[in-house]
Order: sequence, then C-alpha cells, then structure tokens
Amino acid sequence: MFVSELFFNITPSKLFIMTQARRSFLKKSSILTSAALFSSHLDALAVITKKIGTLNSERMIIYQTNDLNGRIEADHNGHGGIKNIVDLIKNQQTSGLNVDGGNFLAHGNARDQHERTIYLMNKIGYHAVTIGANELDMGQESFAALLPQMDFPLVNCNYTFSHAKLSSSVKPYIILKNKNLKIGITGVGASLNVPGIEFKNPYQAANQTADYLKNNLKCDFVICLSHLGYETDGYSNKGLAEASEHIDFVAGGHQNKVLRGAMILRNKNKYDVALSQAGEHGMILGKTTFGFDSLNRRNDFHHKFLIAGLNHEQQSTEAHLVLGKLATAQKHNS
Repeated sequence: MFVSELFFNITPSKLFIMTQARRSFLKKSSILTSAALFSSHLDALAVITKKIGTLNSERMIIYQTNDLNGRIEADHNGHGGIKNIVDLIKNQQTSGLNVDGGNFLAHGNARDQHERTIYLMNKIGYHAVTIGANELDMGQESFAALLPQMDFPLVNCNYTFSHAKLSSSVKPYIILKNKNLKIGITGVGASLNVPGIEFKNPYQAANQTADYLKNNLKCDFVICLSHLGYETDGYSNKGLAEASEHIDFVAGGHQNKVLRGAMILRNKNKYDVALSQAGEHGMILGKTTFGFDSLNRRNDFHHKFLIAGLNHEQQSTEAHLVLGKLATAQKHNS
C-alpha cells in the first residue's frame, strides 16, 4: 500500500557543513575500516563503520536521491538538479542519513561533468551510495580513476570486480552507529554487460548480507540501496522487498519511476518493509522517518517527497502539484 571486530587505521570523516540555525543530527563522525569474515565466498572483505550522534536517538531520518544522472542545473521551472539538492538538504531543520540509489553520474565519459557531480555530492555528505549502469558503462578503469575524488562510501554486494581498486573500494555493506541504534546499509545493482564484472542474483546477495548484518553483526535496522528498477520483468526493487527477510527499508533506483509516496510491502516472513523511489535528475528528495522504542524496535513511520527548487513554504503548497505533473508526464511518455 502507499503511504503519503578488529579495527584498523581510524581516520576522521568529513562532516556536512550546516547553518547556525540548523539542529545538527551529526555531531561527530569517524570511519573505521576492518577486515571481517563474511561468508564462505566473501571472506576477509573490508567494511566501513561510522559513528554518528543525534539529538534524538528515538528517530532516524533518511534523505534519499537516485538517478541523478549528473544533472547539475535545474530545469526551466527552477526544479531539480544537484545544486538544488545541496540547498534542500542543507536547509532541513534536522539532518539525517543521506543515501543515493545509483546512476549518480551522467552516461558516458564526460569527465569534467563527472568531477563536478562528485564535488557537489561531497558537499551533500552522502553516507552511502550504490552504483548503476552509468557509473560502470564507462568501464572499470575509467570509473576507478574517479574514486579518489569521492568522499562517500560505495556499497554493492552482488557485483564482483576484476579491477583491484574497485574490488577493494566498493564495500558489501557499511555500518552506522546512532547512539544505541546500529544501522547496516548494503546495495545491489542490475545485470550489466561490462567486461570484468561478475553479476550475482541480487535477491540472494541482499538477503545473505542482510542476514549477516542482523544476526551476526546485530544491526537493529538494515537499508538496501537497490538499483534494480521499481517493477520489471526480471529483478526489481519491489520484488526485492517482497523476497527479503531482514531488510527494513529499500531505497530504490533505476527505471526512473515516479511514485506518489512510499510503499509498505510484506517481506518473505510477512513483516513490513518500506520502499521509496525518488525519480530522476534530482527533481525529488525522499524523506523517510522511522521511530524506535527503547528496545530499538520500529514503532513509527512517516514519508514525504520534497521537490528540489521549492522553498520551505512551497513544499507544503506546491510539492504535491509538481509531483502529480511528473507522474502524469511519465505515464503519458511510457
């Protein structure tokens, strides 16, 4: 239904710069890199753990983008574009976890545009980003050359890379610590025809990783950044949510589907799993809020879409109109 551990080399991460009036969700952050036994065929894979502090440990906000496609500037109506996403997230009263569902770069080898996109994404301060066809169609070597510029971790658990730098840099999961709340984030991508990249069943890979995060690493909440497309003939974000067992939230990408709101689906074990997908070109920012009780059990859920380029007052009066136009235009073009 729709609803409107042995650790090595500790280094400080870069924090998102906030305005004076903004209540800070992130006070202090550090990255810890470790090698962990994950499974029989995923031995000794590096993971990333971040510690985060919040003013309200009973609530977690997730800001989501997907399919930015390297679109930096707004459209002729002043909507969308990564520059507007930067301002929209910066002006939120309470910050949260910033994630992206893949295809953040433009298609092709426009290196200058790729570098500008990454620069702006660094300003946003993403905590986790998954990868899509746009990132990998340029070939492993070209994408790997951009890695040093990225101040955000890449997650994917169903690709195996022959390129050594990609293999070591793309993590199967990361862990975020929000006081007493432990959050695991993984990612999956669609089938690719890129030399040197092995594709594995995303449902199996995501379930295996989520099971490890929940049962071995004792995560309270698991997020999957799923670049499979909303609802396709093969693997899909909706299908992943329904086939999942330990995933709590699916942040979808690919297929550029505009939804009117988040979906609450039933997973394989008949428990609720939320799915959100935010459109393309930075037009929409998904804002999902989960509440937790004293035992870190989910007890509240709220979701809304924000339109990049609208101010705070306009979000209340105009966002639903813009969202409706986007959904109608997509329906007519499909």
